[in-house]
Amino acid sequence: MERRGARRVLTGLRGHEIIEIGAPEWERLRTYIQADLIGVVVAAVWIAALWVGVRREGWLLVIVALLLTMAAFLLRAIHLIHSYRRFAAVVVFALSNWIVAVAVTSVVPFALATLTLAVLLPVLVAVQHMNHERLSAMLGATMLVGTVLVVVGSLTPGVGLERLVPKSVADALAIVFIPFITILVSLAAWQNHGMLVARAEALRESRARLVAAADRERCRIERNLHEGAQQRLAAAAEQARQARCLLDDDPGRAGPLLSRLSDDLQEASAELRGLAHGIYPPQLGQYGLETALRAAAQHAPIPTQVHATGVGRYPPEIEINIYFCLLEALRNAIKHAGEQATAVITLQDRNGLSFDFRDTGVGCHPDVVHHGTGMINMNDRLGAIGGTLTIDTRPGGGLRLHGHLPRSALESAGVERSRQERGGALRDALHAVWHLIARLYTSLQRSTHPHPHQYIVTGLWAIMGVALGAGAVATAAFTGVHKLWLLALAGGCVTVILLVMAALRVVKRHRIDHAIGLSAGITWGYALTLTALIPAALPYATLVCVSPVLLSVAFLPRRRFKVVMGGTVAAAVAVTLAGRLASGAGFENAPRWLVATVVIALVVLGLTRASYLAWHNHVLLVARAEALQESRARLVAAADRERRQIERNLHDGAQQRLVAAAVQSRVAQRLMETDPAQAVPVLGQLSRDLSEAQAELRDLAHGIYPPQLAESGLEVALRTAAQHAPIPTEVRATGVGRYPPEIEINIYFCLLEALQNASKHAGERAAVTIDLRERDGLCFDFADTGIGCHPALIRTGHGITNMYDRLGAIGGSLTIETSPGAGLRLNGHIPASAYRDAG
Repeated sequence: MERRGARRVLTGLRGHEIIEIGAPEWERLRTYIQADLIGVVVAAVWIAALWVGVRREGWLLVIVALLLTMAAFLLRAIHLIHSYRRFAAVVVFALSNWIVAVAVTSVVPFALATLTLAVLLPVLVAVQHMNHERLSAMLGATMLVGTVLVVVGSLTPGVGLERLVPKSVADALAIVFIPFITILVSLAAWQNHGMLVARAEALRESRARLVAAADRERCRIERNLHEGAQQRLAAAAEQARQARCLLDDDPGRAGPLLSRLSDDLQEASAELRGLAHGIYPPQLGQYGLETALRAAAQHAPIPTQVHATGVGRYPPEIEINIYFCLLEALRNAIKHAGEQATAVITLQDRNGLSFDFRDTGVGCHPDVVHHGTGMINMNDRLGAIGGTLTIDTRPGGGLRLHGHLPRSALESAGVERSRQERGGALRDALHAVWHLIARLYTSLQRSTHPHPHQYIVTGLWAIMGVALGAGAVATAAFTGVHKLWLLALAGGCVTVILLVMAALRVVKRHRIDHAIGLSAGITWGYALTLTALIPAALPYATLVCVSPVLLSVAFLPRRRFKVVMGGTVAAAVAVTLAGRLASGAGFENAPRWLVATVVIALVVLGLTRASYLAWHNHVLLVARAEALQESRARLVAAADRERRQIERNLHDGAQQRLVAAAVQSRVAQRLMETDPAQAVPVLGQLSRDLSEAQAELRDLAHGIYPPQLAESGLEVALRTAAQHAPIPTEVRATGVGRYPPEIEINIYFCLLEALQNASKHAGERAAVTIDLRERDGLCFDFADTGIGCHPALIRTGHGITNMYDRLGAIGGSLTIETSPGAGLRLNGHIPASAYRDAG
């Protein structure tokens, strides 16, 4: 699948789809950079045509060379995406924008208005793709580069190109490219807005799939135990009974029967050992991920190699999830890659734990991958521990899976940073810069987590502050020079102040969408008026225009967000026309140092607000998914703990008894030949061991997945559980029938968890009542007469947390009532829509 030479250069542009199941962020990032690349190429062609047809100036060729350099950077970013290095791609994208923006502005200062938004673009794209630490460092770099850009554009004389190029050409460039970059900014905001919704929805679906997968696994293990080891044990017990009877009647036939029994017990022991290893391989716990994968590769029916670089030991939840992801990938390759396929697994620890799985099989169309249960399960498992899974495949080209668990996820799981990453000192410095700026900004807002109204109010106050300052300066200047335009400017500032005061009163009384719409209208009107009066303020006005769309990311529904996007682009067009074509009010005649100081201050102010809004969107993007992410991680951890418990129970219980029974059968076989009388007690002990092993396996299988649940439904299964409970338990049911399996099993295990908690903590004299009823959905009440506890304590318990996660995964809810001495009551509700959707 690797390409070399000229073919490799074009891979990223025309390349086959890179899939990230549930959230195709890689494709979005590549498409976005491709759009930026098209704009750069168009600009280079335009300026080259200008050099050919209008003015053969060397500096035009310098600008073309800079733009082509930026295009090379963007091509490199696309290929980094194709290599699954998303963070590096965003950094290269940012560097290309920043270097070219500063270089071009130093040559032609009038490009400042066009390139101010280009400095902001990378951080808006990075919102989805970076963690807090890296994004804060990038925001610090954005502020520094933006400040340098506006200082260079305001203070350097350039090469005089604006005097050589016709004004109409410069105006056309600005009128085309400022709206174009505004569209890119709006698209980045649109992607962030969509990701806020899509990521939370994907996590909900993933959580439901994880619960369903764990329950399918329960059912599979119970079926394997019932149809395999339990049947063999029943047959072995019957053979032992027959051998005991034949000792008296026909001893000659008892010997061969015991020989068959010994063979059957060995096969049953091997089968049980294989089942236990499939549930949780012992090499994983003893030696770690690399050894467990090598063991799996040795038993794979297709040639499989495992390579590892810098891989050590990791927490169990990390190792088991990556192990089962790669085991699932190997199983898929065995099923679908073809008889001649081979597989290679590569593990490496570099800025996080990564793996690559490649096979040389037949491949498939990318659309097929989206619907594969195995791939979705792998994505859910990795996502639950903070990782990502990407897939690269095409017909005839095999399959490549790339999984990555970032360093931050490893550290949160308790893995210490083994070495300092390159660029760590620079990142820390940039992080400190942004931390300082954010602290100053939040001190102005008087809150670190303000309500969205607070953002709007802060923006309106900023507009009022600028209007007050401009009005005061204009009034003071008018008293000295008596120019009418200064008086007009002061009057315009007063109008803006009055509008802002009216808006502040309205914002506090209206809904958030109305408040954002009103704020956006005032902001755009302010930007247009300011630019018409002072065309030199165009770089600041472009930043003002995009503030509403950045603010709207987290708070507006899809349809209204589109309206704000359209208004942003329209405002950018109007502001650009005003800045390039309007004559202004004569402020340009003021001292150059004064104009430069005002423009620099305004641009830094606008860039700070836009950057803070991007940071806020990132925080919300993470925070909205965090609770569901934690729930998903708990579900995976609970399922893996259960795997380990089942494996341990099999190993310490039935497996040991089978080994002992096999030994006893061989001893009895030898005694049959030497001392048949001594074989009688041995066979008696053998029968007892087999009966106990049967009982253990039966109890274990029933605990994994009760057969009554599948055969007779929820009510019968709960009544059976109540009969075996150590405290008196009554089950009542009203109007309850059969429901989809995922509904029944989750409610069953929730109530079983509650019953086990009551047995442990409610007290010896407690009694339990379970009430099931169908009323606007399936409801249950669980009440015990125990000692109760403080509500704050019960919410920290694993049992209650598991119940919350299980019910939440199927669309239900759980409420708790308890207090010391008053027992405990749980109420669960699954709406009818949840189980209609389930089947």
